Amino acid sequence: MLVADLMTSQLRCLKETDSLADAMAAMQELFIRHVPVVDAEGRLAGLVTQRDVLSCEYKKDGGTPLREVMRTDVATVSPDTLLRTAAETMIFNKYGCLPVVSDGELVGIITETDFLKLAIFPIAPKRGG
Repeated sequence: MLVADLMTSQLRCLKETDSLADAMAAMQELFIRHVPVVDAEGRLAGLVTQRDVLSCEYKKDGGTPLREVMRTDVATVSPDTLLRTAAETMIFNKYGCLPVVSDGELVGIITETDFLKLAIFPIAPKRGG
């Protein structure tokens, strides 16, 4: 199986100019813990995690732009990366997610929750292949 088989492609992204409060609101509204941050051209610029938001909660104003608090050293995978490779990367580096990038464009995200769902609700093999 490949990352493309499991990744979430319906993304909620924020811009570098959006605020910490915007990230908190998106996470609460959508029950997510990771929000990709894109630049003006729509390319992945960074990532804001629930842990980042919580650590900034009392140190930064809610209006602080995400470019000041986002992680920029973000590991990524491509849609054709083997799931095992993505899982190993996440486990060995203690990552909660990996943005999925194809030709420089953000096309999805794969999270710990996606792997948990796979363990509980395996994907049925495709018929008529």
